[in-house]
Amino acid sequence: MRKLIIIPLFVGYLFGLHGKITFFDGTYVVGRVTKVDESTVYIIPMGLDTAEGILVGNIDTLKMENGLVPVVNSAVKYFYEKGEFLANNDDWMDEFDDFKYDDYGTQKEEYKYEETKKPATAYNSVTVYGGMPFPMASLKDSLGITTLAPNLGIGFQALYFPVGAVDISPGFKIMTYGFDSPDMGVVNAIQLGGNMSVDFKPVFFFLPEALHLCLDIGVNYNIAFKHEPSAFALGHLEYDGEPNYGGIGFNTGASMDYWFSDIPLALRFFGNTNIVPQGEPWPELKTGFINVGAMLIVVMKRHR
Repeated sequence: MRKLIIIPLFVGYLFGLHGKITFFDGTYVVGRVTKVDESTVYIIPMGLDTAEGILVGNIDTLKMENGLVPVVNSAVKYFYEKGEFLANNDDWMDEFDDFKYDDYGTQKEEYKYEETKKPATAYNSVTVYGGMPFPMASLKDSLGITTLAPNLGIGFQALYFPVGAVDISPGFKIMTYGFDSPDMGVVNAIQLGGNMSVDFKPVFFFLPEALHLCLDIGVNYNIAFKHEPSAFALGHLEYDGEPNYGGIGFNTGASMDYWFSDIPLALRFFGNTNIVPQGEPWPELKTGFINVGAMLIVVMKRHR
């Protein structure tokens, strides 16, 4: 019984030649080709011990180490078995002599099996960022002395997945911000936000591979950890005697990303409009600021 198992393996290695099967999506398999018939190519991939059958209909090309191309565009040009090639004379579609199959050339390319490399955007990532805010008109005062604190934040970004012509990634962010206004007092707050990053790389494919242009949209909820109403707010008719700050807002903006190819990092330069609640005496109304900053993205990919 042991001999019966060993003999087919020995025959396969004895008569097999190395070949490269390329599929229509650009991926490929390299190994020892043992047989090619009308419908199937049998190959022992590098690292494996047994042959696998691959349907000819799934194959773009099969190139052998001696320069022969038995399969072209899912059409079998040569059969192969036990070390011998036999021309497929029944290929009625081969009207034109587009390929010189008898011109054997030396195969200089080193055959090696490589798994398809996933882009960095196909992994989850964590982000750390900082921004410099600029007040919108509703946050400015008549004296021009309103000040805003720099924004710091962390976040999580899911992998990008295709939706129509673009790639989309949902995410979550936590950010601090604050302002000191003679009209609305002092507010220091934490913003919890859900965001959606829309990557236009599939559309702008002609840009450098590492460069991505994105649109960012999201909603947020704001909670104050320090709120000191101004003298103007305390004396205003709208003030109800209870310092109150918080509520829902939203943000929109754009970013330019640079994803490094050799290390699991990316840089994002962004600008967005951040709409947040006003301070006393109008906490039910909205104000906002324009945030410009940079983000460090760490790709959560296990190193091999």
